Amino acid sequence: MVLKHKIFRGVAWNAIGSIVDNGLGIVVKLILARLLLPEHFGIIGFAVIFIGLIESFADLGMSAALIQRKEKNLKPEDFDTAYWAGLLWGGFLFALVSLVMAPMAARFFDEPMLVEIIPVLSITLLLRPLWAIHVASITRELDFKRIVVPRNFSKIVAAAIAIGMALTGFEVWSLVFQSVFSELLLVLIYTYASPWRPRLRFSLASLKSIFGFGLYTTGTKVFNYLTGNIDYLLIGKLLGAHSLGVYTIGYTVTYLVRSKIMDVINKVFYPVYSKVQDDLEKVKKYYLKVIRYNCIVVYPMMVAIILLAEPGVLMGLGDKWRDAIIPMQLMAAAGLVHLLTSSNTVLLRGIGKPRLELILSIVKTLGVNVPLVVLGVIYYGIIGAAAGLLLAKIVIFFINSVTLKRVAGIGFIEIVENAGGLVAIAVLVSALVFLEIGYVALLVAFLVYLVVHAMMSYKDVIRLLEIYRSRKKSVVAEAEGGA
Repeated sequence: MVLKHKIFRGVAWNAIGSIVDNGLGIVVKLILARLLLPEHFGIIGFAVIFIGLIESFADLGMSAALIQRKEKNLKPEDFDTAYWAGLLWGGFLFALVSLVMAPMAARFFDEPMLVEIIPVLSITLLLRPLWAIHVASITRELDFKRIVVPRNFSKIVAAAIAIGMALTGFEVWSLVFQSVFSELLLVLIYTYASPWRPRLRFSLASLKSIFGFGLYTTGTKVFNYLTGNIDYLLIGKLLGAHSLGVYTIGYTVTYLVRSKIMDVINKVFYPVYSKVQDDLEKVKKYYLKVIRYNCIVVYPMMVAIILLAEPGVLMGLGDKWRDAIIPMQLMAAAGLVHLLTSSNTVLLRGIGKPRLELILSIVKTLGVNVPLVVLGVIYYGIIGAAAGLLLAKIVIFFINSVTLKRVAGIGFIEIVENAGGLVAIAVLVSALVFLEIGYVALLVAFLVYLVVHAMMSYKDVIRLLEIYRSRKKSVVAEAEGGA
């Protein structure tokens, strides 16, 4: 199957997975928001801050290294070594989190429940290495159906369990056990779905080779995590559980939608960049397509949040979540900016530049995100944190633009021309939120925006449909030829 057909199938299957994943995630969050107080979400937020940081170290970048490696340089023992090293490392992290970090987190946030919650959540650190290398082997073949279907099934079952627990009074433990059950099901299903099986062998040479690449990607993950969660940490510490819970809902609605949909295309194109890494013209072409497709899909959602956050929150969640409205709108605006160069880290990793990716992550974290968010939280609370994120995304856009020009020849003008019209109409319509024109008028404005956005995007949609039709014809021809 030619590469573009594999890409299309990958995007399609990842899109299905993302829709299910996002849908379930938002439904569960909204049900819990109806049943719980902001303080309950804040407590879970405390735990997730620490668990998420440790998960950044979980596989030491070994999965990414296996996916990125050229076929001629890949040896069978590389997979086995990564598998067993991942298990040992996961066991160490589980012990570290349960015995050391859980009590530290409880003292840091002054929340005794974290001593119980964090060790249970950290069971995922033991389970994830059992399926991560299986998924890496499938990803190399661009066979995303075998990744998405098991993941969707596990999410559905785990979501049902979480909703049931929430309705029967388990409160914050609903989200805790949702994560654990989801990981457990993934272990069982991916082990069955993947043709690869671990063998009892371990190569220090393979570990050194894999770890050399994985070290940089792991460092990048850590700094990306800090970049994306420094606001959580500061709000939790400085403002308390209630404010963190309110902020969490706003962040979930904006970031969950944006990041998951972006992941759909980025997961497909990471191995694609690896396959064409020696041809920068192809890398450039694919990257610009990724940015435009992300904007086509995600921009309407961000504009909807900016325009309709107030009626949506008040009618959907209740007045107790009113404080989440403005942060939600600011974070959606940050999403509009972020999308324009959001895939640069995937591109750098895919073309074999993990060191540069790490350096940029450090600069963006320590030089941009942390200062702006700290100042925002100190002076303006959760609204200041969201405003700090928006300013940070604007600064990071220019940093990413310079990097893309140097490593792939993708200039600022090309990025603007690629998605400029989509950006302009989104910004103009979003600005209507500053006018007191009523909910109905805002809804009408959004519907008009959707029509204009569709008119500007229809050629891209037609192109995707043409690829789909040609893929179907090739499949039929192959079937007839083999008959």
